[in-house]
Amino acid sequence: MPTLIESPPTPLSLSDVASISRQLADDISRLLLRTEGFSVEDYLSLDGPYLVEYLRGRLQILPMPTALHQAIAFVFANLLVAWSKPDALARTKLAPFRVKFNDKLYREPDVCFMRGINAHRRSNRFWVGADLIAEIVSDSNKAHDTQTKRAEYAAAGIPEYWIIDPEQRTISIFTLAEGAYVLHEAFGVGQIAISLLLDGFAVNVSDLFAAAEAQA
Repeated sequence: MPTLIESPPTPLSLSDVASISRQLADDISRLLLRTEGFSVEDYLSLDGPYLVEYLRGRLQILPMPTALHQAIAFVFANLLVAWSKPDALARTKLAPFRVKFNDKLYREPDVCFMRGINAHRRSNRFWVGADLIAEIVSDSNKAHDTQTKRAEYAAAGIPEYWIIDPEQRTISIFTLAEGAYVLHEAFGVGQIAISLLLDGFAVNVSDLFAAAEAQA
């Protein structure tokens, strides 16, 4: 599960981040004099090669992804890039890259996509929301993607959320309805996952996992 790190008066021990890179520990140590919780600017100042999210004044350290996890994200992102070529201003990003969902919540989705019509919501430091987000489920972190982030992304108005489950070999697509996600459909091996938001964007489930496994 993700590790939450809080600033004083809750003590921060470097043992809490022993499994994370030395650079992260050093970077966090620069923020220890704060007593009111980490600020957004504190969070945005962390620019090392690690996965850290921001949740109401706390830093949330994400587990290190597996090779297969990264390969699935890479293959999926490339499918989005290929589909969106006619839209010169569309962009696809892979983690680690920050997305702001509200003033107190920044996440680093596995894959996020934004159409050109929303380019004004992008900056070099982070995006404000996204049009489509995909998360690849991790065995040690399943509830974080299927429950916590599902609720957060819906509350932030993300139009479409894809949950890719390597263990079940499924892709579940969720769309917004009255501020909450409803399951459009769960697609399995041998099926084609079709976006409701992005006209013509479709993913062959079998091909996605086969391509990812070949690269893992």
